[in-house]
Formats: sequence, structure tokens, C-alpha cells
Amino acid sequence: MKTIRALVLPFAAIALVGTMWLPRVDRFVAAKISFAPLPYFVGSRIALRAVGVAPNAHWSVVGPARIANVGGAHYLTAIRPGRAQVIVSDGRAIAARTVRILAAPSPHATLVAVACFDDGVALFDARSLSALGILATGGSPSDLATAGDRLAVTDNDGDAFTIVGRAPWRIEHQSLAASDEVASTPDGSFYATLREWRGLGAVARLTSPPQITKTGITAEGIAIDARRGLLYVANVNDGSVLELNARTMKPIHRLWVGSRVFSLALDANGTHLYAVRNGGMKNDDGDVVEIATQPRPHIVARSGLLDLPLGIAIDRRAHRLFVTDEAADVIYVLDPTSLRAIHAPLHTCHTPWDPTFDARSDRLYVPCARDDRLDIFNGGTLARVAGAPIRTAGYPLAVAIWR
Repeated sequence: MKTIRALVLPFAAIALVGTMWLPRVDRFVAAKISFAPLPYFVGSRIALRAVGVAPNAHWSVVGPARIANVGGAHYLTAIRPGRAQVIVSDGRAIAARTVRILAAPSPHATLVAVACFDDGVALFDARSLSALGILATGGSPSDLATAGDRLAVTDNDGDAFTIVGRAPWRIEHQSLAASDEVASTPDGSFYATLREWRGLGAVARLTSPPQITKTGITAEGIAIDARRGLLYVANVNDGSVLELNARTMKPIHRLWVGSRVFSLALDANGTHLYAVRNGGMKNDDGDVVEIATQPRPHIVARSGLLDLPLGIAIDRRAHRLFVTDEAADVIYVLDPTSLRAIHAPLHTCHTPWDPTFDARSDRLYVPCARDDRLDIFNGGTLARVAGAPIRTAGYPLAVAIWR
């Protein structure tokens, strides 16, 4: 998470904060409080972090927010729009920072939502690409998906799986450990992969309580065939793709694809599934694997070897696959049938992660994790759109268009 220069207040000013006790000392040492580079939306649950203070430091807030201690960690919840001043001190070091809290975004605007591992979900206006603010979920988002007016957000490093509604603005947290990727169906159901659940990877259907099925070792990639009621999960560390019944959550067939099978994408009619084999853990190159799903999943083609491919998106109208490469900082443009390049690789920012192609806007969105940027390309020309790449919050990994 990026740190913002803290405002260090004299002791006399801090003494006005009635909720905070400070011991008498001759001189305070400056510390720093870490926040995202954008204002936060109401309902945000912000993990509080500071540099230069002891772990048992005392946190306090003045304004429309409250602080809670959960399992030894401190969280700031934004209650109403306005400004809140957050203060931390351990009796030796002190820091303060003012946090701007925004009202909920308009339920009528089309938003670009970016899952930023360090900070939360950064929201942008889809037309102007202007940054609006951040919804902090209290977790570490790695993926998101929409269903109607709802947005589901994973927590890759904790258990704060979050579902956000826009009309009205409402935020729900569900306990779901180490959720990695999430997908939705037209009926509004959400499914999420769990990297590690009871020692193995799993997939969850977000019912109440969640229906959870073990899938293999380190479940990450996910794809849904809503028409046939089928669910596919990629298990990174055992090299398999598991097909399940999406309603009963019972396994149907397991296909061994190869080391580090990472991301999945399904074509429009559900007959072909594409798997990205990252290959990084065994120092071998990766590739893209084409899997025919009928009568049962089987491999029909492989691409040539790629450097370190990671994410995949399908442009179904133009019959193209977009595959990001985290080592080469490029996006491969492949034919879905032959898996051969049909265009020169698109150069992008550092460490491109999970891409999204939006057919309605004819745009390809590519989050670049190590650059804190979102790159955007015109689908017709494959040229970068004006103003891109745009700045996001820390470590962006995935994108969803929220209409």
C-alpha cells in the first residue's frame, strides 16, 4: 500500500481529542499513516496501517467514521460523507491524517471497477475515465464480478468476501476464506474459487450458507456455462481443470492440462474452454490450451510456447483471444481456433494481470499490477485509448464494468 505523508500535529492540538489518552513526553517522533491515493466511499472498511509506531499503538478518529479492533487489527469504517481525522500514537511517535469520505456513486452511471489488492475497489467513470474514489472492503481484492446492480469482490488474503449493491447502496460481507476469482450467472448467482480450503482448493456457490466443493490443489481460474449448468475450475498446483454441476456442485470430470493452469475463459456457446498454463513454478514456458467441452472435456489444441502468460479474455464478436504475459509486459492476440497470433503483441505497462474485454464499449481493459495502472485499448483498432494507462490504487489485478 502506498503511504501518504502524515500530518504531524503538536501535542496541544492532539490533547483536544477526548477519546485519546497520551502519556506525557518531551517530544514526539513523526510517524506515517498509510491510505489509498483516492478518497473513500461511504461504507468503506479500511485496514489501518502506520509506519513508525509500535504494534500496540492507540488509534482514534474524529468525524463521520469509527474504529474497531478485529483480531488485533484496526479498521476504520466510513459512516457518512465528510472528513474524518485519524490519529495514531504509541506515546513516543504520533501521526494524523484526514480522510475524505464520499457519498455513494450514482446508481445510473456506468462504472469501471478495478480490484486493487492493496487498497480496495477503485471506481472510475466509464465515459471520462476519471477516478471517482475507492471502496475499501477490509480485505485484499483479487477479482470482481457483476450481476445486475450487485458487485462481488474477493478477499485473496483473508475472509471478507464482499457484495455491494448500488440501488440502494448497500454492503454485505460474507466469511469466505482466501477467495481468488469470482464469476456470476444471468440469474444473479455468484461462484468463487478458494485457493485453500481445509488443505485443498475449492469452489463456493454463494448461497446462505455457501455450498463448497473441493476441486484440487490451489483453485484459482473459474468459468461458467450457465446455459448447460456447468462450472469449470482451474487448479494451479495440480495442473487440472475440474468440471462440476453448477447447481449441485458435484464434480463431473477432471482433465489434466499441465503445470500451473491458471486462468480460464469460455466461448459464447460453451463448446470450447481456453486455459492459460502459466508454467512459472517449474521454470518452463507456458501456453494456451484449447479444450473441447463436449461430449466431455478433452484437449484439442495448444498454442506455441509463451513467456509467462497469465490472464485471458475473449472478444467473441471479432473471434480473438487476448492473453496477458506478466514477464514480457505484452498482450498476445490469438485466433481461438488455431491459437496462433493474428496481430503483433500489444505492449502495455508492467505486469499485466487479468484482462477484461467489454463488447458494449468495444474496449479491452488490462490492469498492470506493478505499475498501479489500468491500460485500455480500442477493440477495433487495438490502439491505446486517449489518456490510458490511467492511475489506479495499489496493485490492480482485475476489472469489471458495472452498469
